[in-house]
Amino acid sequence: MPIQHVPVDAHLSSDQHQLLIARSLGLALGLETRGPLARLELSEPSPAPVIAREANGARYAIANRRILLDGATNFRDAGGRQGVGGALVDWRTHYRSENLARITAHDWESIERLGIDLIIDLRHADESDLAPSKAPGHITTVQIPIVGNLAGHADATRALLEGLVDRIDDEAMKAMYLDLVAQHEKDLMTAFELYRDHDQPVLVHCTAGKDRTGIVVALWQLSQGVSMRDILEDYRLSSLYRTLPRFLTLRPDLLAAHVNPRNIHSYLSTQNASLTAALTALDVDEIGSR
Repeated sequence: MPIQHVPVDAHLSSDQHQLLIARSLGLALGLETRGPLARLELSEPSPAPVIAREANGARYAIANRRILLDGATNFRDAGGRQGVGGALVDWRTHYRSENLARITAHDWESIERLGIDLIIDLRHADESDLAPSKAPGHITTVQIPIVGNLAGHADATRALLEGLVDRIDDEAMKAMYLDLVAQHEKDLMTAFELYRDHDQPVLVHCTAGKDRTGIVVALWQLSQGVSMRDILEDYRLSSLYRTLPRFLTLRPDLLAAHVNPRNIHSYLSTQNASLTAALTALDVDEIGSR
């Protein structure tokens, strides 16, 4: 029987000396356990370790999906999933993030250790001017501007803070995703193909790292044979990593504009139906042959 390759999402300790995994797997691997977790000690600190272990006829590739940075909460690995025939889609080749405007010098050191030499920025000029990235000169940035109409506005955040919009629901988000495809299908495919074909570690990002980035990353994952279930699971991580920090940042200005934060939960989070609608409109059955 061929050995099974199993990616394992772990949590990296803040001192970068341990990967924390589920107790059940830890017991199978003979690791020290404490409560519901097991600890895998690292030989040296690293922002992005990948540890291989075997047990019970399976080979586990254990890694932290989220890269811990001071200036970004939604910077993470898009790989580490099961692809065609159960093969492992490699960790540490394809990354996704929100904007990089708050990335610190120490963060850039961590990013450089990942080997990233290409950044694909999906923001339009107004966005990047307001929150410019300061990537080191040896990292190439390619800008592919993509903007969708949301609730009648190209910049929904500005519209909210100026009192022009007071509610964004799931249907508005789905309409925006479909508008992204209608207006920028060629740009989305260009970004996807660049992301797919680059032969060194690559990063794609927009402003929040969930909508435009979510579509491009989903296209890449589909091309690698990742199941739709796992693609949606990966997509939803933006709600876990990005929604609360973004809400806390915007909350004072939203209240000043008399916008009830509950009325824009859909805007700050992810919706499976929106991503699914966009992928359907892009005819994803053709992705694997591109």
